[in-house]
Amino acid sequence: MRVRSTTRPVALAAVLAGGLAAGAAKPDAAAGKVVYDRECASCHGGTGKGDGDDAAYFTTKPPNFTDPAVLPKRSDDFLAAVITEGGPSKGLSKDMPATKLSAGDIKSVVAYLRQLSGRAKSSK
Repeated sequence: MRVRSTTRPVALAAVLAGGLAAGAAKPDAAAGKVVYDRECASCHGGTGKGDGDDAAYFTTKPPNFTDPAVLPKRSDDFLAAVITEGGPSKGLSKDMPATKLSAGDIKSVVAYLRQLSGRAKSSK
């Protein structure tokens, strides 16, 4: 007679629970800065003031993310959609392109933008 082991199902459950917990991790503003510097700064500026080297070529100046009046009126979901789908999808500038960033990178960039605006706590 063979005794059934519960080790494998328990181990599998632990791995799956760990994966779910990792997926629910808070966005990392420091990681967002790395992505922002690589993907966004050329237009939005290194400090988020809308003064990147490429901004001079746009019909609409990129927003100043450090201005407390700019980001607080936008939800995290709205910002993520603009990053994912581009400005025109949300009635914003055609100069803001859609991106192919991962969902995690986008959440981290949004967390970094909140930090720039002086409002680290995100809204839904």
